[in-house]
Amino acid sequence: MQITLINGISLYNAMISGAKRIINERKVLNKINVFPIADGDTGNNMAYMMERIILDAKPSEDVSSTIESIANAAITGSRGNSGIIFSEYLNGIYESLKGKATIYLSEFHNAIINGINQAYKAIVNPIEGTILTVMRKAFDINIEEIDFNEYFKETYAKARVALEETTNELEVLKINKVVDAGAQGLTVFLDGMNHYFETGESVEYIEIENDFEEIIHVMDLDARYCTEALLTNVNVSSDEIREVFKSYGTSLIVSGRKERMRMHIHTNDPDQIFMKLRGYGLILEQKVDDMIRQQQALTVNHPRTAIVTDTIADIPLDIADKYNIHLIPMNLLVDGVSYIDKITITTDTFYEMLDTAESFSSAQPDKITIERNLDFLSDHYDHIIVLTVASKLSGTHNAINQYAKNNPKIILFDTLQNSGAQGLIVYQVAQMIASNESMETIVNKIPDLIKKTKIYVSVKTLKYMVKLGRVSKVTGLVAKIANLKPVISLGKDGEGIIRCKALSLRGNVRQIMRLAKQAPVESYVLVHSHAEKRALALAKKLEEALGMKPEYITQISPIVAMNAGIGAIAVALTYKEEVE
Repeated sequence: MQITLINGISLYNAMISGAKRIINERKVLNKINVFPIADGDTGNNMAYMMERIILDAKPSEDVSSTIESIANAAITGSRGNSGIIFSEYLNGIYESLKGKATIYLSEFHNAIINGINQAYKAIVNPIEGTILTVMRKAFDINIEEIDFNEYFKETYAKARVALEETTNELEVLKINKVVDAGAQGLTVFLDGMNHYFETGESVEYIEIENDFEEIIHVMDLDARYCTEALLTNVNVSSDEIREVFKSYGTSLIVSGRKERMRMHIHTNDPDQIFMKLRGYGLILEQKVDDMIRQQQALTVNHPRTAIVTDTIADIPLDIADKYNIHLIPMNLLVDGVSYIDKITITTDTFYEMLDTAESFSSAQPDKITIERNLDFLSDHYDHIIVLTVASKLSGTHNAINQYAKNNPKIILFDTLQNSGAQGLIVYQVAQMIASNESMETIVNKIPDLIKKTKIYVSVKTLKYMVKLGRVSKVTGLVAKIANLKPVISLGKDGEGIIRCKALSLRGNVRQIMRLAKQAPVESYVLVHSHAEKRALALAKKLEEALGMKPEYITQISPIVAMNAGIGAIAVALTYKEEVE
């Protein structure tokens, strides 16, 4: 039976069938992903977008309402280069079908062409041999005297041919003897739509495995962070956003409309991107992937055990790079906008905002962030050691524990610490992994390491800790009236405590020196909040007293800074024996 006219229900069912086909292909797409960055997540990104379409899009008899719902879900769920290009393709289709209850093939084809044009326009520097090329070639057909059945049969066939040709259109694909992953995603989407029009049924969920080795292609990255933002109530056009941000990085793509817009860019300064974006609309969502860490996970010569912590752990980036330490980011909420700790907001940018912000608070990583990070690592490592901030201070440990119950690769520890102490524990475990100590040995050593590690913090004021509930109001008031300068620490269960008090910062430092020397020290680090001079002075005293240099000195994370306040310094030590 010829199908010459369709309504919103038919269009919805066909696209859902295509979406399921991409989800089924997830692992295959991950394994052939080498362009633009070999980060092994094209399948995850495209599958996530399709899951959002399946969950959020609402079918209707009306074509316009249906495709608007699908396009909005796609923009919200789009991830990565190919995902955002695909979402703009769907957005372009919607723009052409506004107000239409039913559509003939000619109307649908014109909408497809508009979607392709929109996808090209979304990218500052479109590159052929990618999803764009397959889009263009697949729909370059004569639609006279054919119906929807024949249309999708022919476009799918042309897409398959165009897909195979991508191998020779980009040098990186030719070297690795693969097709473009995003282009394959589009091709299987068309396969799913074709299946629906041929059979009247949607594709079933059957995740496809493959019999070829994962492609390992290490590239020289022109920027570290794959950065994405979802905005609403945008006060300029997508063209203007592209113009403003084209000098901020590479791989810039902007999709969507003023009501809902997504931006993708590769940059070394994601915090500057988001500081700038604040002036153009309300930021609904932020996503940043560390492409260097992703590439490290994809290389064949890394240790088979991954080490993971959250961004409360204060560790310098060069050490995290050296030991391949993966960070699950906490969230910092400033005036209702959620920023990614250490990534889209740094300690410097946080303090810039602090004077004008009406409210700020912290939040644990959400379920999606935890799953996305640990799912990726599970695909590339045999074991994953996760060391979290003290569960008394954050729900992060419990949230990851929920995930770990269904993943036998995860070995989870509550460090009972935060900041530099948590970082010091992670650093020492990373050294064990790098030294090829056995998994059993490492796992057995960690509890003892946690028990022997302490942190002592010198704060100038308790007002931030009181405001956020880390210290009681009564304690804060007494300290303020008496002008006390307390040394803050964590108790044996990870709760915040005042370890001792002094009447001046100088006396405060003397107390820290006394605590540092209470037992032989194995290792120590210093951290600070815009107080490098104070930290270096304390480091000099500690080196003289302990006979060793600190492992590192670094600035604390924005979330820790929010609690400690400007001017705070801390020493974290692992003793050779347990201390009070």
